[in-house]
Amino acid sequence: MPDWITHILVAWTSCRILGFKFNEFDSENTVLVMLGSLIPDIYKIYIPLDLSGIYLQNFIFPIHLPAGSLIMALLISLLFRDKKIVFMFLILGVFTHYALDSLLTYVSGGMELLFPFTWAEWQLRLIGVDDYYLMIVMIIVALIVFAVSRFKRCNS
Repeated sequence: MPDWITHILVAWTSCRILGFKFNEFDSENTVLVMLGSLIPDIYKIYIPLDLSGIYLQNFIFPIHLPAGSLIMALLISLLFRDKKIVFMFLILGVFTHYALDSLLTYVSGGMELLFPFTWAEWQLRLIGVDDYYLMIVMIIVALIVFAVSRFKRCNS
């Protein structure tokens, strides 16, 4: 199950492997991609709200749809000076989120990736929602990428 840790690790590892050097703020770009990878799950704020008696799940669920995630990334990018660059990195993170989520087997039928054009649900059924092997694999991959990047930096 791609949880927040897995989403962040995939975003970080993707940035390290792809070697994003768009500008002199490489680490800030990586943080933006990592933030973008969490945007679709902002809707999970409904869980503590439900416990406190405030039922907003149906109202905020569209954030976990690609169209809603794009709108959230756009709103977040408005808080920065370089709006286009920030939006690009946030969207890259959103893409990594949906790439991971598309691997899951959903009991409910899948994700509505093409909303608002169709309510068709999509899933690849490769990972069960209760399977944490992906997180363990991503931790190992991230550690290897970190070690290799440190080794390259020390030798250059």
